[in-house]
Amino acid sequence: MICCGLILLWLTLIPALFRRSALFTTMLWLASVCLAFGFGRVLFSSAPQICHLQLATLPLAIQFEVDALAAFFGCLFALGFPLGMLYGHFYLKAHPGEGAGSHLFWLGIMMISMFLVLLLRHILLFLLAWELMSLASFFAILFDRNNRQTRSNALYYFVMMHLGAAVLLCGFALLYLNTGSFSFRNLVFAGLAKWLLIIGFAFKAGFFPFYSWLPKAHPVAPSHLSGLMSGLMIKTGIFGIILVLFRSEWQAIELYILLAVSLITAFNGVIHALTETNLKRCLAYSSIENIGLIGVGLCFWQLGILFANPLMSALGLAGALLHTLFHSTFKPLLFYLSGNILLATHSLEIDSLGGLHKNLNYTSKLFLLGSLSISALPMFSGFISEFSILGAILLGFNSHSLASTLCSVVTGGVFAFVSALVLIAFTKLYSIVFSGEARSEAASKAKEHPLGLLLSPAILALLSLVLGLFGKLGLAFVSPLCITLGISQSQLVGLGGLLRGISLILVLLLLVSVILFLLKSRLVKHSRHSTWACGYFKGSPKLQYTGMAYINPLAYFLKPLLHSPKLHQEVQGYFPRELNYREELFDYLDKGLIASLCRWLGKFYGLFSGIQNGKTNSYITYLLLALLALLFWVLGVPR
Repeated sequence: MICCGLILLWLTLIPALFRRSALFTTMLWLASVCLAFGFGRVLFSSAPQICHLQLATLPLAIQFEVDALAAFFGCLFALGFPLGMLYGHFYLKAHPGEGAGSHLFWLGIMMISMFLVLLLRHILLFLLAWELMSLASFFAILFDRNNRQTRSNALYYFVMMHLGAAVLLCGFALLYLNTGSFSFRNLVFAGLAKWLLIIGFAFKAGFFPFYSWLPKAHPVAPSHLSGLMSGLMIKTGIFGIILVLFRSEWQAIELYILLAVSLITAFNGVIHALTETNLKRCLAYSSIENIGLIGVGLCFWQLGILFANPLMSALGLAGALLHTLFHSTFKPLLFYLSGNILLATHSLEIDSLGGLHKNLNYTSKLFLLGSLSISALPMFSGFISEFSILGAILLGFNSHSLASTLCSVVTGGVFAFVSALVLIAFTKLYSIVFSGEARSEAASKAKEHPLGLLLSPAILALLSLVLGLFGKLGLAFVSPLCITLGISQSQLVGLGGLLRGISLILVLLLLVSVILFLLKSRLVKHSRHSTWACGYFKGSPKLQYTGMAYINPLAYFLKPLLHSPKLHQEVQGYFPRELNYREELFDYLDKGLIASLCRWLGKFYGLFSGIQNGKTNSYITYLLLALLALLFWVLGVPR
């Protein structure tokens, strides 16, 4: 079934070449059904499947291996791609870009390469698929290729992905030198090789300090691509990290370093999401925060193994995998809805929106459900996964090791603080975008979209609610992989019993809430009035909170961690008519370290700019000199 699905997936490139979006989406659904069925059979069976394909034109056999790890992520991709393209089909009809002709083709290549990354176990072929995934996503981002900002940000993404690929190449090269084999099936990673592989995969996942491509790529990418990249593609990095963690031996100090990086990633992501005023950039930073939480769960999985605490290990791994699953639902949901907002208002700046609840009623309700899920509130999916990770952290308090106890104390404090900031960030985001009065003419004239643009978000919102109420369903999906990765069945049974009790409480809470809502609607008569606006009869958008004003008290304490240039107009005359003041918060890593590095690299390469002078005679001279140097080296002439 997996082979049939891959063949159908390759065939989707034919309608993509002819810009047949409907046929492309239909064939993708058929391919995804086959892939989901095939990966599901492997996931829920204990035996991996191995397929060898020998091509006459190649000196090597192409080996596909489908184990539980590949099957888990394969199921995520097979279920996520159809919903993404269902939304993308209608999005492309409403917002045709300059690069829409080739967009579907590169999108198809990206999907195919992501599955190949999961299946290939040959070093060279794996790197080829990894490179193909980065290259295809780069061209897919160039949807509005005539836009200078789009080209610049896409190029930035391209460079960052190739830096990560270069690190992976070095890691696999060391692995080959140590083993003499191009196959990394059942190998144990050790030494410098495992760290190079972790760093290479961290580029794709978006861990600190390799995350800067996310807030660059997402604002310029079409919304369906943003949903697929954030919800699914970055999970290939998580796939690689889990592979390395499982097949390596770790010491406590190494795991503490990885845990510190994960905490910094989560904290750094949420403070930038909190202070960001662009909707998609805010969601991009939120993805970084969620990746950090997944990293925390994976670290406690390994710490539980190291300290012989099986319950800590089980809760950490189950929480990380559950959060990987849930993030693949609520994050595409939010990105798709941001696309609806963009199509309706032609803006992603939250300070130019407002009042969209009146005109985009369904989008508003679905965005609220996604915000509740990502904020990890009870009855929604994010609560279950973060509850499990928090349980693993709390178990560290009972450790006899002082280092483990201190680690849990610090981690628990940062984890709780990050969770609180996430709630504030999405409260700000929802209230500024959807509440109050419209801040622009486009926002006031926004109209709700057709059913096609709401269908995929509605399915994802329903999944987030169901998985949040019935956490046992999510656990049943991740349990086979947990067992493969060394978690005992008894620990999972105990966790399942706990989630069953939580589900019962949440369902009862939901029923009580619905009953109270119905009683209130019957007993209390509603009347509509204008929002009170400091004594004024009618509210004015000028009196509403802006994005920065909303979080200004908190931003005051975060300013040392952020770059905050102040832009203001000097006072002119004794009685000035207007005065402009603007303060923006930027990422220090982007505006400081990376910008400085680019400037120094520009100066360095500028020293050699005279070599590339465009003269044919010069290039012929370079070739002759190179040939002479090679000849002297071969002949052994003293140098």
